[in-house]
Amino acid sequence: MPGKRVAGAEARSFGRKAQFLIITAVVIVSIFYLVSKWMQPYSIPDASEIVLSEQPFVFNNVKEKALEVVATSSSCSELVDNLDEFKTYVDTFAFKKMIVYFDYTLNTPCYSYDPRFPILVLFNIRIQSIGMTVSDRFYGFWPPGSGP
Repeated sequence: MPGKRVAGAEARSFGRKAQFLIITAVVIVSIFYLVSKWMQPYSIPDASEIVLSEQPFVFNNVKEKALEVVATSSSCSELVDNLDEFKTYVDTFAFKKMIVYFDYTLNTPCYSYDPRFPILVLFNIRIQSIGMTVSDRFYGFWPPGSGP
């Protein structure tokens, strides 16, 4: 029977080692979990301020669409009509949430003898709301590709 006692002692020793291994693994996983939860708020940037202030997005959209109106117009008179219509749209949209100043100037008048004569369109945009003002002056040429 001495052999059985040794086997029983080995089994108890192996059981204690297994318990120690399992407890150690649980403790290590718990520590990693707690450290990750503790550091999580610092690893995620707070982008709520950017999302809440929509002025830059509106400004970039108005600017892009103004240049698109210039590029898609097929004649000088259509250009003037499209820009007037776009200005009206921007003004009515703007009164809902913010103050938008959108103005354009045709530096070259429409010539009847040369309907494809290059026209420089100057834009002046300013969007204002509580705590933020975004403004820019830029230009576009009609017909597209006629500018420098």
